[in-house]
Amino acid sequence: MSASIDERAFKAIRTKGHPAALELPLMVFSMTGNYGLFWLFFAAAFWIFGTETTIGILVLMPFVIYPTLLVNFILKLALRRERPVHQEAALRPLVKVPSSRSFPSSHAAMSFAAAIFMSHFHPDLWPLFFGLALLMSWSRVYVGVHYPSDVLAGTVVGLAMGWLILWLMT
Repeated sequence: MSASIDERAFKAIRTKGHPAALELPLMVFSMTGNYGLFWLFFAAAFWIFGTETTIGILVLMPFVIYPTLLVNFILKLALRRERPVHQEAALRPLVKVPSSRSFPSSHAAMSFAAAIFMSHFHPDLWPLFFGLALLMSWSRVYVGVHYPSDVLAGTVVGLAMGWLILWLMT
C-alpha cells in the first residue's frame, strides 16, 4: 500500500527537514502550546509591557482559546483520526503524545484563533502573531504528534473561530 501525500510529507519533515539543532527549542515551544498556555502568557506579557488597552487582550484571551479548544475537541471525537505515532512507530515523537485524537490540531486551532484576536487589537503586529501561530502549528509536525493535514485543518478551525469570536464580541 502506498503512503498518502500527508504521510510522505510527515516522514520528510521528521527525517529530511529535521535539523537536530531545532529539536530542543521546538520541543519546548510546542509544549508551551498545551491548553493554550503560550497564548495566555503572551497576552500577559503584552499587558505587562504594553499599554492600558492590552488588559483587554489578557482578560478576553481565555474566551478565545477555550471555546476554540472545545469546538476542536468535538471535531476530534467525531473524526477519530489516529496520531502518526500509530502509523509511523519508527519515528519516535519528541514530546509526550497526547491521548486525544489527531485531526484537527488543537495547537494550530488555538494559535490561529489567538492570532486573529490579537491582530484585531494590534493590526501592525499581525506578522508577529501569525508567524508565532505558524511556528506553533509546524512544531507539532516537527515533534511527531501531527500530520500536516491535521495542522492545516486546525488552522481553518482557528481562523473560523477567531473571526466568529471577534464578530460575537463586537
